[in-house]
Amino acid sequence: MQIMSSEKSAFNFGVLKKSPFFASFSEKQLMLISEKAPCTFVYKNLVVSRQGEFSATMYLILNGRVKIEREGMDGENIFAAELCDGQVFGESAMLNKELHQGTVTALEDSELLVIDRSLMMEIIHNSTPEEIIDIFSTLSEQMRAVQNREFHEVLTRRTLAAQMEVEKQRALTEMVAGMAHEINTPLGIINTAVSIMARELAAPKEVTIQRAADIAESLEIMQRNVERAHKLVQNFQKISVSQLIEEKELFDISLAVEETVSLVLVNLKRSQIGVNFVNRLAFEQKGWVGYRGVLSQILINLLTNAERHAYPNGIGGDVDVTIELADDKHYRLTVQDYGKGIPKENQPHIFEPFFTTARNKGGTGLGLAIVHNLVVNVLKGEIRLRPDQQKGTAFQVVFPRVMPD
Repeated sequence: MQIMSSEKSAFNFGVLKKSPFFASFSEKQLMLISEKAPCTFVYKNLVVSRQGEFSATMYLILNGRVKIEREGMDGENIFAAELCDGQVFGESAMLNKELHQGTVTALEDSELLVIDRSLMMEIIHNSTPEEIIDIFSTLSEQMRAVQNREFHEVLTRRTLAAQMEVEKQRALTEMVAGMAHEINTPLGIINTAVSIMARELAAPKEVTIQRAADIAESLEIMQRNVERAHKLVQNFQKISVSQLIEEKELFDISLAVEETVSLVLVNLKRSQIGVNFVNRLAFEQKGWVGYRGVLSQILINLLTNAERHAYPNGIGGDVDVTIELADDKHYRLTVQDYGKGIPKENQPHIFEPFFTTARNKGGTGLGLAIVHNLVVNVLKGEIRLRPDQQKGTAFQVVFPRVMPD
């Protein structure tokens, strides 16, 4: 463990009493822990313990926050829990002298109380039978709570994974329907232009300047609309393929965002929604080796969220999509609407799975949870509400310019 410093604890055992884990411990037991357990100070982003390492130590968070992650069967890091003041971790390893089942990392500078197996054995040795029963009851309850929490996390993760596949298929289906509708326009114009040319060329006539101009105009209209239809098909092909194949590739990130916006806009126009795309990247900043499909899915979900919640029932409005640098090492993608906004009491919960204010309208509460999962776990970035937003809602997605391996 990488630490700032370690020293004997100098706090009153009342701090221990406030922790749910130690609530049933006697004053004598708490005093012993207070006298003998050292404190450890851990810097933000440093590892407290690693998965697979042996340990006979548990920790109480005196102040700060840590996260627990596990490596899955496919090598993917799986988020298990976030703990804060008064909570403990490592009790199973301490009790059973087993390997750590997860990696614990400090989310901010944190102060931890270190309780090893030998100290816990001393406490048990000096306890009455009733106190020993209370200790093991507390340990069993804590371990059961951990198992329940992990079960809930696994269930939520699998639900999100399944819903992400559903969302991909839904988005592709809507884009196919929207593109079929959109592509009918240039095809209809081309058909009209062909009819005009066929009529002009049906019978031999003298080629006058006016007649030549009419034919040239028809050819120009045909070419322009063929290019329009071709661009629609190309954009759809790029996005649909990238949705099905999640591999890192080098591409122009600003162009990818613009292409996604143009395809989603086909459907948004039916709800009277206009999208303004702003590219603030210099030429040399546009190349990104990343996941085109994941980036598209995030943007599609955020724009769909604006359609459903910012401008419900087809009331219409504007959305601004901006790609820029957050700093030298990160991109920032902002999706801003000027609609209904999110009530303050709901803001802390918007990325929680199954949280929705539109369940009676078919909402699952997974749209933003999927976005959060993709941003944090795939892009290794973060998503947040812009705090200074006066009207509507602005989501900011910040992610690395250089994706970690």
